[in-house]
Amino acid sequence: MSNKTNVVRARIETSVKKDAEGILKRLGVTHSTFINMSYRAVVENVGIPFPVSIPNKETQKAVLEGRSRKGTGTRSAAAWRKSLKSI
Repeated sequence: MSNKTNVVRARIETSVKKDAEGILKRLGVTHSTFINMSYRAVVENVGIPFPVSIPNKETQKAVLEGRSRKGTGTRSAAAWRKSLKSI
C-alpha cells in the first residue's frame, strides 16, 4: 500500500455542504476522513454501498408532483429536519 495521496475536488450545493459539515463536526469526523471512508466502502462493496436505482413511472410522477407544490423541494435539509421536529 502506498503512502501517496491524491486530491479529490467536487462541487457541492452550499446548503448541503453546510448541513454535512455540522453533522460531521458533531461526529468528530473530518471531510477527508469521511471521503476516505466512502471511497473505501465503494472498494469493499465493489460498487456503491447503498441501493441506487431509477424510480419507476409512478414514483417519478410523485416526485414531480411534490416538486411542483409551492415550497416543496426548495428547502434545505436543515429546514426539512426542523419541520419534522415540529410534528
